[in-house]
Amino acid sequence: MQVNTTLIRDDSVKNMNKSSAPLSSQVVPLILLTGIFFLNFISRIILAPLMPTIENDLGIGHGEAGALFFLISLGYFAALMGSGFFSYHLTHRKTIILSSMVSGAALFAISISHTMWGIRLGLLIVGMAAGIYLPSGLSTLTSLVRSRDWGKAIAIHEMAPNFGFVVAPLLSEILLIWFSWRYILILLGVVSVS
Repeated sequence: MQVNTTLIRDDSVKNMNKSSAPLSSQVVPLILLTGIFFLNFISRIILAPLMPTIENDLGIGHGEAGALFFLISLGYFAALMGSGFFSYHLTHRKTIILSSMVSGAALFAISISHTMWGIRLGLLIVGMAAGIYLPSGLSTLTSLVRSRDWGKAIAIHEMAPNFGFVVAPLLSEILLIWFSWRYILILLGVVSVS
């Protein structure tokens, strides 16, 4: 016995889009999600422009500094693979909130840590917190707007990483005039949690 999957797929899209709205009516939630994604992304890349200062402060070389980025990526990969577990047991909304809260707390923990193991663990957690966001963020985004507006909504949402690549070095250079790298991470952590 064969099931006509085309009809099932079409019916599920019709039912899903009953609660969706035009993009123009969802601008505020879209900007909020894009802002959360921006903070999520910048928390992973802010270390790159801060790394010369971090290397000097901690007395580490380029090899050990590179390993720190590996830990962020490892955490991101692991959490991305298991993100369905979180969104299944929580809602997508709660997963997004958890991602922001844990990311901010991990940045704060890194900033007050004076051991390499504490910093490594914090960076692994930053990667993991960032990894659970993307599937829930995109799912929430596509549930907000009509399916014909998904491309536009996702394009706006995906501007966050590009904006992050521009803002992270500028923000780092400006804030390093007044603050150490530790205070910059505290500031980013506080913004991420709030």
